[in-house]
Amino acid sequence: MATLVRWLAALWCGALWTVGLLVVPLLFSQLEPMRAAATAGSLFRLLAYGGLGVALAMLLFDRIGRGLPLGAAGRRTVLVMAVGVGLGYFGTRPVMDYGRALIAAGQAVPAWADFGTWHGVASVLYFLVAVLGLRLVAVVR
Repeated sequence: MATLVRWLAALWCGALWTVGLLVVPLLFSQLEPMRAAATAGSLFRLLAYGGLGVALAMLLFDRIGRGLPLGAAGRRTVLVMAVGVGLGYFGTRPVMDYGRALIAAGQAVPAWADFGTWHGVASVLYFLVAVLGLRLVAVVR
């Protein structure tokens, strides 16, 4: 059980860093901005749903292993990462989509729905989850 939990932690952390540091910058350097943004959005959606699935699986395997694979620090890290994913993707995306829809319709965007601000918030949350992923890999037994 512990080996499976370690693999899941490494997979999740590796995916976060690979997409954030390598794939998305490469997309924006090679594709037109709209296509790169759409592809990056698909990748972030996959990471969000996949990350929540991995978090659930890790907690389930930890429960089956009587708390030995993750330990208390690992469980807390997984939970904080899951909350970060929830806030970063499912919390910011609807507001960014609303702002984009207003821009597409030629309407003024209220300050609270500014795309740039919310994109920055999502980026910071993504980075924090990725850093927590490093901690998770370090604390998994």
